[in-house]
Amino acid sequence: MHRKQWIFDMDGTLTDSMTVVWQGAPLELLRRYGRTARPGIHDVLLSMGMVEGAEYLIRTYDLPLTLRDYEPAMRQVIRDLYKKVELKPGVREMLARLKAEGVRMCICSNTWAEQCEEVLTRLGVADYFEFFYTAQGAKSKAHPEVFHEVLERLGGSGPADAVVCEDAVYATRTARQCGFYLIDIEDETSAADKPELQRLADQYITDWTQLDWTKL
Repeated sequence: MHRKQWIFDMDGTLTDSMTVVWQGAPLELLRRYGRTARPGIHDVLLSMGMVEGAEYLIRTYDLPLTLRDYEPAMRQVIRDLYKKVELKPGVREMLARLKAEGVRMCICSNTWAEQCEEVLTRLGVADYFEFFYTAQGAKSKAHPEVFHEVLERLGGSGPADAVVCEDAVYATRTARQCGFYLIDIEDETSAADKPELQRLADQYITDWTQLDWTKL
């Protein structure tokens, strides 16, 4: 295996947290303030950035929050929901094998870096990663320079000799544009994008036990 730098997404890729946390968080926040979500809330929020989504929830549901109040309130909701999250099948064994092969690994996630570290520490795998990178806003994974910056921090020579592991189609498109070797893993929240993910990925797997090591 010659690819010695691996860039991992966390939610939906290593952990089963997309439904539990990222679909569940707005509902739980509203519940804590005595509000009931309207039908289609997930579709509405998917089309928005984090700030726009916060403004929408505050305005639409008349939440007693300012934008400044919203972030700590939502972070607490997310932190609580992450306590229910587990690793996807085969993750622990896969990371141990990569470490034994001398691979350098990091997390590049929409989720705040400190939250990623907290979750993966609880699950016993945080020490496999060199660093945790928060990919939000101007530094989101829609921008190729983010992947290049992360690869440089890992000491990589070029995208073709590094691996990006994802479940989200927008980040997959960016990684493909950059020229990385691309592994996509199936997640129920990205089921509608499965045909494109299969087309873009070098390997498309349903869980980490299916990884073809001979191609790496």
